Amino acid sequence: MNLGMCRIRSAGRTSGSIEVTLPPSLQPFTGLGCRVVVRDGLQPEIVLQPDLAGAKALLETLWQKLVFALGARELVDDFTPSAFTLTLLPPRHWQRGLPLAYADALSLMRRGEERTVDDIEALARILSVLAAAIGRARSLQQALALGFGDAVAYAITQTSAGFGTEFERSMAAGLARQARRDPASLVSPLEDEFWLEWEPALRRIYEQFLAWQTNPDQHDAARQQWYRAEQCESFPSRPKLRAAAYPS
Repeated sequence: MNLGMCRIRSAGRTSGSIEVTLPPSLQPFTGLGCRVVVRDGLQPEIVLQPDLAGAKALLETLWQKLVFALGARELVDDFTPSAFTLTLLPPRHWQRGLPLAYADALSLMRRGEERTVDDIEALARILSVLAAAIGRARSLQQALALGFGDAVAYAITQTSAGFGTEFERSMAAGLARQARRDPASLVSPLEDEFWLEWEPALRRIYEQFLAWQTNPDQHDAARQQWYRAEQCESFPSRPKLRAAAYPS
C-alpha cells in the first residue's frame, strides 16, 4: 500500500521526537507502539512495524467466547491466525481466506468514553468472519456458513457485513427478539455476561441454519415466503372503488 510522500517533522534538533502525517484511515493505530527498522542500501527505508500482540489477543478472546456461546467448545479447534487473511485495514474485496483487520480489533480496545458508532461496524465485521469460520468448522457448507456469520453479526449489532441475504438477517433478528435480546449498544463484547445473555439466541440461529442445510427445500420455501411478504408490504394498498351515486 503506497501512502504517498510524507514529510518528517522534528520537535527540535536536540529532540528525538519526530512526527509523520499519515492518512485518516490509520487513526485506529494512534498511540500504538511501533518497532522502527532502518534498511540501508540503494533505496534506504524507514519501516514502522506496529505491535499488534494486543489485537491478536483480542481476536483470540472473541473466538473463544463465541465458540463457548455456540456450544462448540469440544467441536472447534483453537483460534488459528493462519486460517484467516489478516490485514491492517478492512479490505474492500477479498478472494482467499476470510479477512480479519487489525484496525477493527484495535477499535474494540478503546475505552468506553472513546468508543464511536464505527466500533459497532468493526464488531460486526469481526463477528461475521469468526462466526462463519465456526459454522464451517461445524460442517455448514460455504454459502450457509457465510450467511450464518452475517446473521450472527446482524443479530448482535444490527449491522451487516454483506456475507448473507436480507432474508437470513431478518430471520436472525426475529430469533433474537424471541430470545428477548436487543441489539448491542456501545458495550465491550469481552465480558462473559455479554455472551451468556446472547447464548440462547445464537444457538437458535445456528440450529436454524443447520436445519436448512439438512432440508434445503425448507430453506427455499421459507425464503420465497419471506420475499413474497416483503413485496406485499412494499406496495401501497390500493384504494377501494366507491360506487357512483346516481339519482334515483
